[in-house]
Amino acid sequence: MADILFELGCEELPPKALYGLSKALFDGVCKQLTEQGFAFAEDSRWYASPRRLAFILRDASEQLEDSTTEKRGPAVAAAFDDEGNAKPAAMGFARSVGVDVSDLAKVMTDKGEYLSYQVTEKGQHINDVLPQVIAQAIKQLPIPKPMRWGNNDFAFIRPVHWMVLMNGENVLDMSLFDIKSGQQTRGHRFHHNTWVKIPTAVDYVTVLQDAEIMVDHLEREALITQQVNAAAENAGGVALINQGLLQEVASITEKPVVVLGDFFTDFLAVPREALISSMEKHQKYFAIENQAGELMPYFIALANIDTKNPAAVKKGFEKVITPRLADARFFWEKDKARPLADNIPLLEKMVFEQTLGTIADKTARIAKLLNWLAPQMNFDAAESDRAAELMKSDLMSDMVDEFPDLQGLMGGYYAAEQGESDQVAKAIRDQYLPKFVGDTLPETALGQAVSMADKMDTLCGIFAVGKKPSGSKDPFALRRAALSVLAILQQKATNVSVPEMVKQMMSFMPVEDTVEAEETVNQFIQQRLKQQYKDNGISYDVVEAVLATDSDNLPDIDARIEACQSFKQAAEAGSLIESNKRINNILAKAEVAEAKLNENTAIDVGLF
Repeated sequence: MADILFELGCEELPPKALYGLSKALFDGVCKQLTEQGFAFAEDSRWYASPRRLAFILRDASEQLEDSTTEKRGPAVAAAFDDEGNAKPAAMGFARSVGVDVSDLAKVMTDKGEYLSYQVTEKGQHINDVLPQVIAQAIKQLPIPKPMRWGNNDFAFIRPVHWMVLMNGENVLDMSLFDIKSGQQTRGHRFHHNTWVKIPTAVDYVTVLQDAEIMVDHLEREALITQQVNAAAENAGGVALINQGLLQEVASITEKPVVVLGDFFTDFLAVPREALISSMEKHQKYFAIENQAGELMPYFIALANIDTKNPAAVKKGFEKVITPRLADARFFWEKDKARPLADNIPLLEKMVFEQTLGTIADKTARIAKLLNWLAPQMNFDAAESDRAAELMKSDLMSDMVDEFPDLQGLMGGYYAAEQGESDQVAKAIRDQYLPKFVGDTLPETALGQAVSMADKMDTLCGIFAVGKKPSGSKDPFALRRAALSVLAILQQKATNVSVPEMVKQMMSFMPVEDTVEAEETVNQFIQQRLKQQYKDNGISYDVVEAVLATDSDNLPDIDARIEACQSFKQAAEAGSLIESNKRINNILAKAEVAEAKLNENTAIDVGLF
């Protein structure tokens, strides 16, 4: 059995890509080796830090077993003459398998007797296949913008400086990116900035640990989580740990050390989402809230070094966050002083899609659908008109220009500050919800309607102009939009017909013929619904049976699905299903008999 180590040493890798690249490299190598017949232990795993992609395959099979295959040659009758001398066909087959004609065997088949030869192929050794397998896996990595360095023709996500490929204690010969494999790696850039020798593959993690590097990405995430929670607890609060931020912070540190900092309490007058976005997006800091869910004037940053002067490090982190929070406060004060309605004319210059028009055109279509939804969902039509009119106005604000992830949220805050009704403010705030599966749903009926209308406009409009998703490409996030509409209708028990909603929205589109697009949108949404049920463990036949009914009310469909799924588990279900099949078969035969009867209506009563 073999223990295989591979490491590719680079300049600092993009933190948002590190996790995905490391896993993709490991998965690509494992897939190729498995397809070729090699096996390895389950505790094989990938490693990553800001300057390296690596993996270890533990207890890998070194040598595949020899394989024997039979090669069939020409028919014996065509291979020899009447005197038994070999013809060119026999001699050519012998040369192709590298033996004399006398070494060939004869095999009887249902088509007659043929020449054959048992060819033994020696099993491959893992040392021989690894370089090609690794090179192919690296070639297939999802790198959106590869870069070149020096005068080289090759490219990678960052310049490569060293490479390690070992089987146990032995270095395997490999050359990639004009670098030859060895058994030396680099330690921590500040604490141990020297070359470090790796004695054997299994010593890799320990060697790097001694060189001040925690190379296991998942262990770094766990350590960071533990340290961040402890620091927040010391501050009397709870850390807000965003999984994406955690993964990114783990990708920019090799020796994570938490630092608790603070900022002026005056900044807390700014909406919490703006402060959190500023801390997370710009500085990669974790925010802290108290037990009541209120933001506290603290943050947690991650340093990549141990320091003898932690106060100086803390001061440095505070120094860079202060101007960021000051910017957020400036945007907040400036934006809320400007009425949202003043931004409406500017939306007429912001193009949503060339054929579908501007953002102002989009909000006008949304308002029409909201008027159709109002009596069904029991909200005030006048408030829905106001919500539609203002819902996209914050796109022109300085805050959303700086923090695009706050669109909608800031509009809700500005609407409330400027005296709009609570219903209108909440509808504007919730218009983008849910943003992902399992996300919070809009709070009010008007908010739910605004969210659905916005997404239905995008769905129907993009399909109407012929830009539906293809393969994995979905630039307008139409799949997510469809799932969001389904989530609102299902979880809020909203009795609105999806096909009718699609029909209504299509009628507002600036496109002449929408019949085909309307049908396609309905099919698209139904496919999402089917997949959703499948993912939730509902059997295919139950889903098809319920969707074959005339019901287009999602709460009703959900109830039918649940009832059918429950009944299918009952003992009586089998008997009923079998009886139904027999009845269908009898009726089918009866229809055939009736058709024949109609062809000849003369009846012989004597046959009765």
